[in-house]
Amino acid sequence: MANILKFECIDNARQLGGILAGGRRVKHNKLFRSGNLSKATDHDLHRLRDEFGVHQVIDFRSDFEYMRKPDKLLDGMQSILIPVLDESMHGDAFNKEQVVPATGVDFMEFLFGIARHPIAKTLKDKLYNYFVESDYAHRQYRTFFETVLAQKGAPVLWHCTSGKDRCGFGAVLMLAALGADDNAILDDYAESENSYHKQLEAMSKKGRESGMTDEQLDILHFLVSVKREYMETPVKRINQEYGSLLNFIQKKIGVTQAQIESLRKYYLE
Repeated sequence: MANILKFECIDNARQLGGILAGGRRVKHNKLFRSGNLSKATDHDLHRLRDEFGVHQVIDFRSDFEYMRKPDKLLDGMQSILIPVLDESMHGDAFNKEQVVPATGVDFMEFLFGIARHPIAKTLKDKLYNYFVESDYAHRQYRTFFETVLAQKGAPVLWHCTSGKDRCGFGAVLMLAALGADDNAILDDYAESENSYHKQLEAMSKKGRESGMTDEQLDILHFLVSVKREYMETPVKRINQEYGSLLNFIQKKIGVTQAQIESLRKYYLE
């Protein structure tokens, strides 16, 4: 996919330009999504700021996640923290001490430990249903739209930790508001799988060798990468309950028709 951007230390980065949206196309190099910027090199950041013109960064991570790995930014760049997950999501599945590996713990082994944890079976469904059901998440995504609108067509980048789940649902909503159809939206979401393909392949191989079950390997896939079906499930549910993603954006996220028209004026060609 031509929209993928290669950086030295920013994972899963791409721009949404060229995606068909209601008979028009998203403008190139205006809307960006990625993993977090905590490991970004100076070269990466200069590319974002000076080549692509990104001055506004939106971070969907929690305060706790941000404090552990704050974004690196250059002068003239600013980040706004819009945490998407409420305390129920942080607390129900794993407490903070369990989520964060201790110093010196191999990260791959840490992920294997989560994948083997009995409660991990519910993580995927819990997260993607949360996006559909949570009033808190809806308010936070409304703030996301308001922040993008405030740029008045200037480039903006949003991310979470790996740029696939919270960031991915943000991209789903943004593309739907711009008029993209469900297939184009899901194609963009599924592109994250390619970004983490080599990493996932290595982890899966080691997981099989260590005796992980197919179910545990699927959980590992969810933790590291994506499958199109992950986002297909909430999109189908939204379509059944609200008629379309656009109706959901207006009725539940609270984005007005006037705001949608402004977004299209700013970011479509």
